[in-house]
Amino acid sequence: MRSRIIGRRRRRKASRALAAGKAPRHPVVITARAPDSLRARAFGLGLAGYGAAHFTAPGALDPLTALAFPRATRRWTYRNGCTEVALGLAITFRRSRPIGSVGLIAYLAFLGARFSGTRSSRLPA
Repeated sequence: MRSRIIGRRRRRKASRALAAGKAPRHPVVITARAPDSLRARAFGLGLAGYGAAHFTAPGALDPLTALAFPRATRRWTYRNGCTEVALGLAITFRRSRPIGSVGLIAYLAFLGARFSGTRSSRLPA
């Protein structure tokens, strides 16, 4: 309780000194953070949830996975689920969001290359 009162007094004295145009004896440092992005959190949690769906219902996602990974499809379903859970959780939290974003871009490039590679090999000549 006493530390709160001392903190209030210091802030009051510091604001009075600043208003008078003087430098305060004990400056008060206020660190303000920008509000967290609700959209990024929702997207990260959605991606992690979709990744978890790879484990709870892999049979529903096998046909989509088979388009890019025709061999060992179930194994790739689980791998993709694990990757999406990790990336989703990285995007959810503010500190790891830059790494998660770069990872998501790399993951999307990898999936795009796999989809385009298997598609061109299936086209008739």
